Amino acid sequence: MNYEVNPFQDYESITVDELKDQANSLLNLVTEEQRPLRVCMNNGKEFLLCPQDLLAPICDADFRLILLSAMRYAMGRNTYMPAVVSDYIKRHIRFLDDKFLALAADDIRRHLEDYAEHEPNPNLWQGLLDALETGQRARATRQARKIRPCPACGKPLEVMSITDNGHSPGGFDVIAHCRNCLANYEWFCDKDGSVSDMKLYFIW
Repeated sequence: MNYEVNPFQDYESITVDELKDQANSLLNLVTEEQRPLRVCMNNGKEFLLCPQDLLAPICDADFRLILLSAMRYAMGRNTYMPAVVSDYIKRHIRFLDDKFLALAADDIRRHLEDYAEHEPNPNLWQGLLDALETGQRARATRQARKIRPCPACGKPLEVMSITDNGHSPGGFDVIAHCRNCLANYEWFCDKDGSVSDMKLYFIW
C-alpha cells in the first residue's frame, strides 16, 4: 500500500517571518476556522500549527486499545495486514506511550512462543518486537539519565555509569557523583521508567 511521504503537504504553508508579521490573524485562522497551517523555518525545517482537537484521536486512551486490537488481529494472518500494522507502529512508535510498548511486546513474545511454527510472518513480528524493545530501552535509558539532586546538598548529581541490572531485564543500575560534597549515590531504574530510592554508593 502507498502512503504519502508528508501527510500534511496539502495544508497551506507560510514562512516563519510571515508568521511573525501576521501572528494574530493567522492564529485566529487556525483556531476559529480549524485550518492547520504549515510554518516553514529559515533552516528548511517545518512545524505545524493546528487546533488541539486535531490531535485528540491519538491522545485518546482508546487509541492504544484500537492499535493493540489491530495488531492482535493481524498476527497469524497471511495477508497484507501484518505488514500494514507493523509498519504503522514502527513509523509512529515515538508517539505511543510506555504502556502500549510493554503490552505490544508481551503480546508478540507470547504469540511467537505459542504459535511460531504456524506463524506465516515470524520475521516481521520479530522485527516489530525488536523495534518495541529498542524503544523501551531508549526511554528507560533517558529516564535513568535524568538529573537528580544530591540528597545531602541539593546540587545536581552527575551520572557516572548506567549498567544493565542482572536481576531485572530491561532495568538499569545508575551510579552518580556529587561534585559539591564528593559523595557517590546509586539507584535502580526499571524498564518502565520507575526509579528506586537513592542510597550511598561506596567504591571499595
